[in-house]
Amino acid sequence: MLTSNITRLLPTDTSRGLTQLGLGLVLSISAYQLSHFHFRSLCRYFFTSPPRGSTAWQLDFAPSDVSWADRTFLLVCGMVWKAVRALVVGSGLKVRKAQETVVLPRLDLTCPVEVEDGHVEMYARAVAQGGQEGVEMGGEVGAMERQFLLAAMTNQLMLLLVVHPKLPVSPLGGVNVRNRYEFHSLSSNSPTLTAHAYVGGKDDPARVVKRGIEFDIHIDILDAQQLILRQTITILTPCKTHLSTSTSAPPPTPTTKQYASIGSIHMTRSSPALWCRVCGDYNPIHVSSTLAKLFGFRGKIAHGNHVVGKMLHLYASQNGSGAVGAVGESGWWIEMQFKRPMVLPIALEAQVGRGAGVESQQWQCMAGGDGTEEKVYVLGCIGRL
Repeated sequence: MLTSNITRLLPTDTSRGLTQLGLGLVLSISAYQLSHFHFRSLCRYFFTSPPRGSTAWQLDFAPSDVSWADRTFLLVCGMVWKAVRALVVGSGLKVRKAQETVVLPRLDLTCPVEVEDGHVEMYARAVAQGGQEGVEMGGEVGAMERQFLLAAMTNQLMLLLVVHPKLPVSPLGGVNVRNRYEFHSLSSNSPTLTAHAYVGGKDDPARVVKRGIEFDIHIDILDAQQLILRQTITILTPCKTHLSTSTSAPPPTPTTKQYASIGSIHMTRSSPALWCRVCGDYNPIHVSSTLAKLFGFRGKIAHGNHVVGKMLHLYASQNGSGAVGAVGESGWWIEMQFKRPMVLPIALEAQVGRGAGVESQQWQCMAGGDGTEEKVYVLGCIGRL
């Protein structure tokens, strides 16, 4: 009789216990995220003017500290609000006939930047080659790669500028088409650096192209007054223009150049999850194949900077102390142009130009061969400052 009663009561008690456990986990996670919610700082940035005597908004948290609560705030107050406003009153971005440039409002933003050992470890895992993704370290991270990590970690400042209500461009549909990074200092003893991100202004107008407008986002990283890193990130945002094929500048004539392979880059469907932890870019096209298809892609898309990071890993490994940006060098730069989306999974071959000069060297990442058309997905140049 007693055994029968226990048997009848056990499922109910177990169900109730699991419900309470699940509710407790949800509340704990929610409390943790809210404790990392930078509500006051984001509200000042979105809804007030910069402090008196300054032209820049000042955030009190580093890009690596952005939480899911912060991302929800940016989604609602930035992306959703801009999308709704565009449907009701328009985006406010008007391109007149024969107009070649558009002056965007100037926005300035400063914040601290912190690079810890955990960030270096995550980067090492993300750029590991030969199917080693997710291993303990994935190899050592050299001076060049540590600097590129700094660029990856601060790339999220681009999103903070694009979603601001005063910038009349929609973050939806925008594409990062090319970047230029200049690394002016190889190391810094300061545990905390300062980032200054800015966009727009009369001195830096957006350019009208056939598919929309292109504008540059600039991010400077400083240690006190010393420039460590300067980034120029070019974004293409689609909008109606009056340019046609006949009025657009003809594409440059391709030149034949000999390249040598430095290794293979394997991007799996799980690769974006590793890079998201490094840079904080959780764009739907990178995290979900279903959501990527809603935006017109055939599947989940690789992060462009992730591919470049893997290319630099191969480049530094093969060239050693002779690599641009190696220890002892005064500074270096890298340019990259993203030619087409990289639908996952994809296998790329990293190549560098043959017979290149000492000061700069061209590189590219391509896929194809074995009966299929070879296509260049990312290309660029790397050199000494």
